[in-house]
Amino acid sequence: MNYIRNRDLGFNKSNLLYMPMAGELGDRQRALKAELESNPLTANFTTITDPISNLSSNTSSVEWEGKTEADKKLWFSKAWVTDRFFDVLQMKMASGRALSTTGFADSGNYVINEKAAKVMGMTPVSAVGKPLTFNGEKGIIVGVVKDFNYQPAQQAIEPMVLAFNHWNGGIVLLRTQRGKTEATIHALEKINKELNPAYPFSYGFVDQDINSLYSGERQMGSLFNVFAIIAIFISCMGLYGLSAFMAEQRTREIGVRKVLGASVFNLVYLLSTGFTKLILIAVVIAIPIAWFVMNKWLSSFAYRVDIGWVVFLLASLGALAIAWITVSYESFKAAILNPVKSLKSE
Repeated sequence: MNYIRNRDLGFNKSNLLYMPMAGELGDRQRALKAELESNPLTANFTTITDPISNLSSNTSSVEWEGKTEADKKLWFSKAWVTDRFFDVLQMKMASGRALSTTGFADSGNYVINEKAAKVMGMTPVSAVGKPLTFNGEKGIIVGVVKDFNYQPAQQAIEPMVLAFNHWNGGIVLLRTQRGKTEATIHALEKINKELNPAYPFSYGFVDQDINSLYSGERQMGSLFNVFAIIAIFISCMGLYGLSAFMAEQRTREIGVRKVLGASVFNLVYLLSTGFTKLILIAVVIAIPIAWFVMNKWLSSFAYRVDIGWVVFLLASLGALAIAWITVSYESFKAAILNPVKSLKSE
């Protein structure tokens, strides 16, 4: 989960706010654009036809030079974006340039991702300038953007085509200034009230949408934590009871050893040794099973962490520490007992 939260998606998801262009906003997009540009809080914006977290492979209508019969089975993700899309999301170009409003020709040209160039049998450099037909419209590949991940970590990055959006609706994406998110939301709400009074204002955050893709994993993690705590508690109760029983059974032995010069440390070590051996046996049994189960679960993720030996070392040391802490109380209490009391019946 830590890897999922912090992995590089190919774009900066922080402080990305979006607003659907619903209702009258779809018909008043020039006015909307002017209002957004006039306010410094909302000026860093772009548009996309669908939310970033909702893009998926849904078209095979992509033609390029050298396309084979087998390539007809390939599915591409698609999105229509405006010129500032790549800057607002802080993406990097692998080759070529982003779409631009300065050239009218870009209305028919395209940007693809690195994965699309690869499945087309091209490199990012060689792909630039090649013809591409998308949804029946011919154009030129003007740039290749570095792969960015807009789907859950279970799914590999898919080939994608990005075309120019002439403000034909969709989603307004804007990057808020640090510490001014609330003020930006109020500014958007005011714009919506002026241009789209019949529709309630709605907005969302890209990072929250992406995090919601892993709600199942978070719930499973929470359940694992709860059951782990319950299992550790039950185990500690059992260990405590067993250590108390063994200490009681060996009271006279402890007394004799103490009379003969055994230190408190020696006696605690003596009583704890048996538990240590059992814990180590349990660790040897548990590690292969845990490694197998976790590897099987992680194999469902296209992007994943590897399970290193450090994880098992820390878990083993943690199990030993919990066992020693649990056992040490009764062991220490038995070790400091006056040997006169433990031997008085002999």
